[in-house]
Amino acid sequence: MKGDPEIVKILREEERLGKLQSQESTSCTESGVTNNTVEQKEHTTTDTKEHFHYEPKRTIIDLVTPQEKYETIFQNYSVAITLVDNEERIVSWNKYTEELLNVQEKDLFMKPVSSLYPPEEWEKIRKENIRQKGIRYRMETKMLRKNVEPFDVDISLCILKGIGDEIVGSVGIIKDITEQKQAEKELKESEKRYRTIFDNSAVAITLTDENEKIISWNKYAETLLGMTKDDLYLRPVQDLYPTTEWQKIRAQNIRQKGMQHHLETKIQRKNNDPLDVNLSLSVLKNHEDRVVGSIGIIKDISEQKRAEKTLKESEKKFKLLYEKAPVPYHTLSPIGIITDVNEKWCHTFGYAKEEVLGNSIFDFISENERMQAQQSFAQKISDGKSYTDGHERKYRTKTGAKRLFVTHDFFLFDENGIVISVYTTMEDITESKMAEQALKEKIEELERYKIITVNREMKMMELKNEINDLCTQLHQEPRYKNQ
Repeated sequence: MKGDPEIVKILREEERLGKLQSQESTSCTESGVTNNTVEQKEHTTTDTKEHFHYEPKRTIIDLVTPQEKYETIFQNYSVAITLVDNEERIVSWNKYTEELLNVQEKDLFMKPVSSLYPPEEWEKIRKENIRQKGIRYRMETKMLRKNVEPFDVDISLCILKGIGDEIVGSVGIIKDITEQKQAEKELKESEKRYRTIFDNSAVAITLTDENEKIISWNKYAETLLGMTKDDLYLRPVQDLYPTTEWQKIRAQNIRQKGMQHHLETKIQRKNNDPLDVNLSLSVLKNHEDRVVGSIGIIKDISEQKRAEKTLKESEKKFKLLYEKAPVPYHTLSPIGIITDVNEKWCHTFGYAKEEVLGNSIFDFISENERMQAQQSFAQKISDGKSYTDGHERKYRTKTGAKRLFVTHDFFLFDENGIVISVYTTMEDITESKMAEQALKEKIEELERYKIITVNREMKMMELKNEINDLCTQLHQEPRYKNQ
C-alpha cells in the first residue's frame, strides 16, 4: 500500500510535536528506564568538563519506546479506533470504542465488524470497494450501540497490508457526529422555514455579493420586476435603479452605517417603467468584519403613492372649496380654539385671519349665550357623534354688531375615537330673521285689521236686521233684503 495509514500519520505527528503523554499507570520502570539512569546521565554531563558537549534536555517521554507511545495515543484518543483481521473480525480497539458503543470486551472481541452496522449501512460501506482502494476518508454512516440504537458516525477506513502486499486487516477511526447531525437537521429545518418565508414573502427580497451583483432573490422579486432568472442572476444591483435614484442611495453611506430602513425611491421594471418602492438595506459582514454582501427588502408602494397623490389633490380641491365657499367656515380644536377660518368668515365678522387664529370661538359669541354655548360644545365632544344638527347662535362682529347664525358641526376622530378637530359651517340668518320678524308683525297687524273689519260688518248686520224688524212691525216692506 502506498503511504502509511492515517492513524499512523496522526500518531507520528503527535510524537513529533511532543504531544504524546504516558498513561498514569506507565512508570519509568515499565519503560525500561529508571530514574537513576536519567540522573546518571545528568551527573556525567556535569562532571566531565573536559569532554563536555551539548545534549538537549530529554524528558521521560523521550525514553519511552515508540510502541508504548503509539499504545498511549491509541488508548487515549478521543475517537473510537478498531482493528480487524483479514476476515473482518474485531481483534483490537481503544477504550473510547467501548464507551461509544456501550459494550464490553466480550461484546467486541472476534465479533464480525459488520455487526456494528445496520445491514443497509454495511451494504453502503461494501459498495465503496475499500479493499481495492486501500483507504476511505470521512464517510458518514450509522452504527449500532449495544441497545441496538443507531447513531450517526463519521468513519475513516484504512486497509493494512503485510509482506507480499497481502491484506492482513484494517483500521477504522470512528467519530460520533450525533450532535453535529442534529445541529445540521435543526439548521436545515430552520433554513427551510426561512426559505419558505423568503420565497412566499409579499415583498421582494434580493441578496447581493461583495461586488454588488445579485446572487439570490425570492419569487416576488421576479413578479415585481417582471424579470426572470436570466435577467437577475449576477446583474449589478444598480441597474435596477434610475441613475438619480442610485446616487441618492449611494449618498446614504449604507456600507458605513450598516443598515438603512424605509428609504423611498424608484426602481425600474424590465420594461423600464418606474415603480415607487420602500427600500430597506442591510449590509452583511463575515467574522472578520469584512463586507460580503447585502440584503435588500423592496416593498411596492406605487398604490400608496397614487393614493397619496389623489388625497393631496382632493385636499387641494377641498381647501379651495373651503376658502372660497359662500358661507362662513371655521375649524376648531377639541377645546374650541380657532385653527382655521375661510375668507367668507373673515368678511362676515370683519377680521383678518391672523387676528382670530389661536383665539377661543366663545370670545365671538354673544355674552348672554356664551356659557350655554360652552356647555353645549363640551357635550357634543363627549357624545362622540360625527355630526350635530343645526342650531341658532348669536355672534358678535368686530364692530360689535350682533348677527344670528345657524351652525352645523362635523367632528373628526383619531383611531381611538377621540375628537381631534371640529369643522363648522355657519349660515347667516340675520336678515332673513329680521324679514321674518317684520312679516310676522305685518301679519299680526293685518289680523288686527281683520278683526276690526269683521266686527264692524257684524255690527252692520245687526243694525240692518233691527231696521227690518221695525219695518215689519209698521207693516212696511223690509228695507234690507237678506244677503
